[in-house]
Amino acid sequence: MTAPTRLAVTLAGEHVADVERIRGRLRLTYTDGAARAGTTPLSLSLPRERGAFTGDVAETYLRGLLPESPAAIEALRATYGVDPNDPLDALGAIGRDCAGAVQFRHPDEVDGPREGGDLLPATSSDIEGRLASMRSGNDSSWTMPGEHWSLGGMQDKLALRHEDGRWFWAHGDEPTTHIVKPGVRGARSQALVEDITMRAAAMLGCNVAVTAFTDFRSERAIVIERFDRARVANGRLVRTHAEDVCQALGVREKYEELGGPSAATVARFLRDAAETAREARANVAGFVDAVVLNTVVAAPDAHARNYSVLLDGDSVRLAPLYDVATALAYAPHQGEVRPVAMSIGGCADAARIDREHWKRFADDVGVAAETVLDRVAEVRERAPRAFLAALDEIEDDWDGQVADVRSRLKAGLDALPDRG
Repeated sequence: MTAPTRLAVTLAGEHVADVERIRGRLRLTYTDGAARAGTTPLSLSLPRERGAFTGDVAETYLRGLLPESPAAIEALRATYGVDPNDPLDALGAIGRDCAGAVQFRHPDEVDGPREGGDLLPATSSDIEGRLASMRSGNDSSWTMPGEHWSLGGMQDKLALRHEDGRWFWAHGDEPTTHIVKPGVRGARSQALVEDITMRAAAMLGCNVAVTAFTDFRSERAIVIERFDRARVANGRLVRTHAEDVCQALGVREKYEELGGPSAATVARFLRDAAETAREARANVAGFVDAVVLNTVVAAPDAHARNYSVLLDGDSVRLAPLYDVATALAYAPHQGEVRPVAMSIGGCADAARIDREHWKRFADDVGVAAETVLDRVAEVRERAPRAFLAALDEIEDDWDGQVADVRSRLKAGLDALPDRG
């Protein structure tokens, strides 16, 4: 299969840009209509006023749309015969349903008739089989699989459409509505742990994506409702645009310790990119709330790619939180260290972060120290009850996961030092 040399880029169905390979480098060029003021950019790292982008900045955005999981990368190669290390080749095969409202098409599909799409029924048995294949050879344990979830094998996932109580595979232009994940390889019951962390976070007042711990026959998974999809007045499902913070900043590295964005960098970006002062305040407040949550509950993977912004014209709003999962149900990978992806006042160990670290963090992100300390104390006090309440909402514990997680998580929450 010959790799494409050019793809058309659409946003919410409108042709807004073209990506082409020129002398071995990728070049993204906005169309004239998409470059006018007030239109939604593909990315904040690709401002529409500049018109065209060549090389690293374009490639960084495009790579951010592709899966990181080694298994998913290999599946791309095997299923479509594409080079997964070539964004143009990969997006030519799977670019119809990306994060946000962006889609990639072959140029002749823009002016001519479009392919459309289909919804094919997906039974519980179908989904069970896909989830089981993801777990193949997965020896899980109650020990953290490395410093971050991603280092233990980036999360495998399915994208599905849910309509009228039924599941479907979405093909062509049809958008998906939900992400289904069996959990991080190597970590027992991680899908359940993520689900209860997300629902506990909602009980604590955080803005999070809606999740459910769902059975597909013998397989259990976390199901996440996509926040970049919406229903319009006539009931039609549409894509809304979003990108992760690494894409927005134009950086590839997601972990602060490896040169990726720090909390201070993200807060400054959210403040500066906002359309209005009110939007800026809401963005920073939501981000600080998220960092407090992730740190207090020792969620190890709250890096910059796990924060996103919703883009609509000139508006830039922090998206609901996703991929939040406590590590407190697991024994530390090494010693008593509880690593977090973004350091707090120079400390990246949740078990050692104290009031002075939080005060420095508050100064770094431009928020009153009292505001931060009060929220830390509130989350620390209420989190145990919220987690147990989230577990209580799962009525069927046919495989014993809920009981296991309950006992391990309670011990982890009780053992976390009160340093806030």
